[in-house]
Amino acid sequence: MARASRKKKRNKRPSPRTVSPSTKAAKRPPLPPGLGKLQRDRTVVATKEIFIDASAESCFGIVASQLERRPQWDPMIIYVKPISKDRGCVGATSQVTLSIGGKKLESLATILRYRRCRSISWAFNTRTKVREDWQLELYARGTRASVTLACEIGGWTIGRFLYKVMLRRKVKQGLAKMLTQLKAVAEGIEHQTVEG
Repeated sequence: MARASRKKKRNKRPSPRTVSPSTKAAKRPPLPPGLGKLQRDRTVVATKEIFIDASAESCFGIVASQLERRPQWDPMIIYVKPISKDRGCVGATSQVTLSIGGKKLESLATILRYRRCRSISWAFNTRTKVREDWQLELYARGTRASVTLACEIGGWTIGRFLYKVMLRRKVKQGLAKMLTQLKAVAEGIEHQTVEG
């Protein structure tokens, strides 16, 4: 009997090899068909943020509309044409042409995450893979907007490394310009609303 009780106790202890499932992974919605994960060793990632003297609702409306019509504040987006009937929700798709680092990329873009006034993400569903993630954080006197752009690149290891360094610099410059223009547009709309 002593042996049986010892075995039961051993079975109750968690194994050091046991990994509990992540709660974050369980909450994520599944990706729409055709959207694969970006390969980390082939991906250029850049993040920028800015404080905007406007409400999160106003900022989100401007950012969320970038896949419905060509935004004047985003120099990277050259062309947009909505494809799906549903807009402003997870799974909505648009034909998008981007200019990243001097290269034109064209594909269908699908919204992966849509949390009103909080966050929105979209990704290309064909090669070359591109993903754009927006986060909005509301403060007492405005909104902090941050954007992360990830772009998968091809080529051989050495050439890819050199191109990644150059492309990361260009993408960061593009994001800084984009956020400055977004700030001007959002604050202009907010001040017109307050005055009017």
